[in-house]
Amino acid sequence: MLTFVTFSFATVTAKIRPMALSQVISDQRPPAAPAVSSRVQFLEYFGKKVLFINYANCDAAMMKEVAGEGHRVLALEPLNSVLTLNDVTGATFDQEAVAFLKSMVAANAPYVRRGAVIGISGLQSLIYEAVQAFSKRKLPQFSNREQALSWLVKD
Repeated sequence: MLTFVTFSFATVTAKIRPMALSQVISDQRPPAAPAVSSRVQFLEYFGKKVLFINYANCDAAMMKEVAGEGHRVLALEPLNSVLTLNDVTGATFDQEAVAFLKSMVAANAPYVRRGAVIGISGLQSLIYEAVQAFSKRKLPQFSNREQALSWLVKD
């Protein structure tokens, strides 16, 4: 037995009227940061897998989200197996983000065989030192991605 269903749509009318220039709001914010998961990706360098954690230009809130995603991805890997490259170029921090980052770096330690950082400048150096001291990990910093990757993959 076949059943036919008939739909009826009511006509919707809308009035469109021009807005005065004073009513137009200009959005001058920088473009939205890429989705958090796209900031934590494995890449291959000279045949070796490196987890790239991209904090570049993150504000404090995004920094925490990226750090959490980084830990989620790392925790799926075998212990002492992951090479990590962290880019903090232009990132901004607040006290809460620094505390969260310290805890994530410490929690990630069992999974990381070798880690490196790029993009540290100015006051970020103080935060970098505090994170290393708290986590009891040595994450060398490099001036560019190529140098960091070369160091990470050397045996």
